[in-house]
Amino acid sequence: MKKAQFNINTSEVVEYTNRLEKLHRSAMPVAVRGALNDAAFDMKKNQVEKSFSARFTTRKRNFIRSHTVANKSKNTFDINQMVSEVGVISGKSEAGDELINQELGGNIGNRAFIPMDRARIGGNKGKLVSKRNYLKAVKAKKTNNFVKESFDVGNGGYLIFRNTLFQIKSARRTKRKPKINAIPIYSFKSGRSVKINKRPFLAPAGEISAKKIPSFFEKRAKDKLLKK
Repeated sequence: MKKAQFNINTSEVVEYTNRLEKLHRSAMPVAVRGALNDAAFDMKKNQVEKSFSARFTTRKRNFIRSHTVANKSKNTFDINQMVSEVGVISGKSEAGDELINQELGGNIGNRAFIPMDRARIGGNKGKLVSKRNYLKAVKAKKTNNFVKESFDVGNGGYLIFRNTLFQIKSARRTKRKPKINAIPIYSFKSGRSVKINKRPFLAPAGEISAKKIPSFFEKRAKDKLLKK
């Protein structure tokens, strides 16, 4: 992922760089480190969620906030080793891990099941998948005889028929013909992978905060100079 760099010798900050170097040999590195950390926390706190919401449907409040983290620069006086960063927390959830694919683009494997609107709370595509429709809670049987198997699995059961996973709401035999009420909740294709187009949200957020680094450095420098 692209990294933003901070040059302490640019015209907008060089005055403070020179004054800090004259103040104490640790003053300038401490100000730089503080500025980089300020940028990381600005990105995490103020930019990432706005960037994400502008590009994706947010189905769970605080989702992106809980799946991203800001890491401070290590405590060093060598400015060439100073790095602060913001990124996605790996391994926290499957949805969180897929954010990397959203950022960089690529293919997501093991996507045999993709939830349909009816699987979500209130049948709303903007909502989360209902807990009762989580795949781990679903025991589905694959069939070529939908009517017969609907009676076998009974009300509340699940069937995979052709390319869809259905929940059987009710199955009744009548004199004329069986009446089956089934809801499609997942599309199904064995071994499917899904291509994800690149839709970065971290990079745009980082660009905004990176532009603030000179002002963060200036504030840190002023604080140091006032305390001399």
